[in-house]
Amino acid sequence: MKYGLQKKLYEKYPIIFSQKDLPMMETAMCWGIECGDGWFSIIDSLCSEIQGSCNDGRAPQVQAVQVKEKYGSLRFYLDRHIECFENYIDMAEAISKRVCEQCGSFTQIEDELIGYGSARDYCENCNK
Repeated sequence: MKYGLQKKLYEKYPIIFSQKDLPMMETAMCWGIECGDGWFSIIDSLCSEIQGSCNDGRAPQVQAVQVKEKYGSLRFYLDRHIECFENYIDMAEAISKRVCEQCGSFTQIEDELIGYGSARDYCENCNK
C-alpha cells in the first residue's frame, strides 16, 4: 500500500497500528501494510469496527502485528485472539476476495499467480 494511504490508517488508528515502528524481531508491522491500495476501505472499515469495540469496552485493546495479502485475500493478524474480532477479520477477508486489490472495484476478480503460494486479485482492467 502506498505510504500516504498507510499514513492515513496509522493516524486514524494509532493504537491498532502502534507496532509499526517496532523492529522486525518484535513485529511484522515494521514492513507496513503489504497489500494493494484497493483494499484501503476494507482495512479502514475493519479497524473502525475493532477500535469501536475496544473503545466502548466490548473487547480489550488489540494491536495489529501484520497486515498483508496472502493467497489472493487480505490477512489481518492481531496480537491476541478475540473471537468477535476474528469474525470481523473473516468478513474482511471474504470481501477482499471480491474487490480488486489494485483499484478497489467490486467486479469479476481474476487471480494472477505471481509465485509460489501467492496471487493477486485484480479486476479485468487492472489485470491487463
